[in-house]
Amino acid sequence: MLKSGMYTQLAPVLFGSGTAGQAGEIVKSFGCSKVMLVSDEGVLEAGAAGKVRRVLERSGIEVVMWAEAETDCPEESVKRAAAVGRREKIDGVVGVGGGSVLDTAKAVSAVVPNDDQVLDDIVLYLTGQKEYANAPVPVIEIPTTAGTGSESTFVAVVTSDKLDCKIGLPVPPSYGIVDSDLMKTVPPYITAFTGMDALSHASEALTEQKNTPHSDLLACEAIRLIKENLPAAVKDAADMEARDRLAFASSIAGISFNESGVHIGHSAAHALGHLYHIPHGVCCANLTPAVIRFAAKTYPQKMKRLGELMGAAITSDDPEVIGKEAADAVRSFARAVGIKSFKELGLTKEQMMAAKPMFYGDALCMAFGGEVTEQDAADILADAYEG
Repeated sequence: MLKSGMYTQLAPVLFGSGTAGQAGEIVKSFGCSKVMLVSDEGVLEAGAAGKVRRVLERSGIEVVMWAEAETDCPEESVKRAAAVGRREKIDGVVGVGGGSVLDTAKAVSAVVPNDDQVLDDIVLYLTGQKEYANAPVPVIEIPTTAGTGSESTFVAVVTSDKLDCKIGLPVPPSYGIVDSDLMKTVPPYITAFTGMDALSHASEALTEQKNTPHSDLLACEAIRLIKENLPAAVKDAADMEARDRLAFASSIAGISFNESGVHIGHSAAHALGHLYHIPHGVCCANLTPAVIRFAAKTYPQKMKRLGELMGAAITSDDPEVIGKEAADAVRSFARAVGIKSFKELGLTKEQMMAAKPMFYGDALCMAFGGEVTEQDAADILADAYEG
């Protein structure tokens, strides 16, 4: 019998080339008349933020541009943006950018109608012990990279100074617009590691405690699309068919892991990214093979299917063999699209293992649909480094 479970989607997502042109009407449908457009310098220079701003203004919406979002969404950055938003009396937020930008936009939408104490009490909100005094203002998420899936997930991942780690603030999006036209200027290396981030979302969603047949279906399709299209998009930025399919893969991987969840790989990636400022997608790309080998012990058939989708001809039903061959397929794929190993990035084995307490102490580590011991955590880090 199929595993029972509930499947749903947080918010509508408008998908397709040119759909950013409908942003004004969508924002107006939420009753917004003055919004903060959250972005960063790179996206501003590439023209995507300006394009969306013009669409909004043509619809009669006043725009407060704030293009100072920072990598990994530091809480101080959120506080600065929220202060501007309160001063300008905004009634909505539009995020245009990659994962850190979209996380910032979500967090700002919650902090503006409340106060900075939201970030100080982030654990209480994440664990459901506290609710917002005032509902977040509407937030419309428009990704410019095919990786984050943030337009379909319920948290903003914030770097907390108080806790000295990355942690999720629960803020569901109001609407998502996924337009591959906004992604055609993304450089090859960023295309590669954001695509590998989406692959890690799908891979981990298959083996998280809450996975369902629905989340599995979306995860497997995302893996197939990434395998078939990421190399082409990395090779040729103008290959819009590959970009379009990657954008879709990223979005459905986001829906899948929002319904199911992510686990070991992301807890380790959060730790390594926080400690050594390595891009999140690069961490995920290097950790995913080790997570697959570990997960195959509990979910051999799911990891066999993943390996087959990644091009491995796995004939054995031995979990050890399945894990190794599926992991090798993903690792080879990551290298083929230009992802450097942790060693090549200059990390030492000692630095890698120093992330274990933060990794094992992250609540996501325990979201895996099986037992994870402290020794397992150490072994996964070692495998990711030596692999």
